[in-house]
Amino acid sequence: MQALAYKNDKFNVKEPFKGLFTQGMVCHETYKDQQGKWLSPEEVTSKDGKQFYKKDNLSEKAIVGPIESMSKSKKNTIDPESIIKNYGADSVRLFILSDSPPEKDVQWSEQGMMASFKFVQKLWTLNTKILEKIKNNDENNKGEDLVKFTNQLIHKVTQNLERFHYNVIVANLYEMYNFLIKEIDKPIKKEVLIENYEKILILMNPFIPHFTNECLSSINRNKITWPTVSKKDLIEDEINLVVQINGKKRAIINVKRDITEKEILKEIKTNQEMEKFFKGQKTKKIIFVPNRLINIII
Repeated sequence: MQALAYKNDKFNVKEPFKGLFTQGMVCHETYKDQQGKWLSPEEVTSKDGKQFYKKDNLSEKAIVGPIESMSKSKKNTIDPESIIKNYGADSVRLFILSDSPPEKDVQWSEQGMMASFKFVQKLWTLNTKILEKIKNNDENNKGEDLVKFTNQLIHKVTQNLERFHYNVIVANLYEMYNFLIKEIDKPIKKEVLIENYEKILILMNPFIPHFTNECLSSINRNKITWPTVSKKDLIEDEINLVVQINGKKRAIINVKRDITEKEILKEIKTNQEMEKFFKGQKTKKIIFVPNRLINIII
């Protein structure tokens, strides 16, 4: 860009983008033989994950070195072709994104890779259940819980994408799986289920594209448009309100949104855990912040 702009008054662009985000490196243990020559991970083996030996000579112990950035000179690289062949490209993507924030180094591990692979298998099982539900569905339930959850998921994933919080999004996907695997057993209207499942698949698409494209095809949805947030569905009917006594937090109670000061006081004083704080005490002052906290001065 600098070269194109040099002595060129018609070309005003100096930088190709507004900012540069530098990602961390992918790291792996290093290994050497007894003569000090570097060994690749494919050249060593271990039964307990602690003691390593040369594969071609099991009597010769391999020396385990520090975890360092993958490099050809130290031979601590992993062949992506064999990993993709064994686990699939989606599992590899998911593992790298889930391990740590993108600005930090990723420590390669077979256990982490296997966990991501198993999660993709779980998602496939869930997809099979959803397709079965769609096929045999004649229910009229509007699935309000599913609609609300999907909308909140759109909000979380969209925000985390903009902030580069990819590992947090993977946590959101685990949360989504735990919700859907239970929700799928409840009566949900066919159209509502398809509409919300399509949105969820699109949210997963940047992370496991091969899987999601296959699933979208199975529900005859091939046009991908990023879902938008419905603000009214983001508002929870219930909230967690902080209860303070003389400025110290004593409890967090789940109450209806927009509860009045009178109603919250009645609920606090009938709460067995809070009763001990008011025994023999007089209330001097009450500070009430709607939908956030109540501070009772005694």
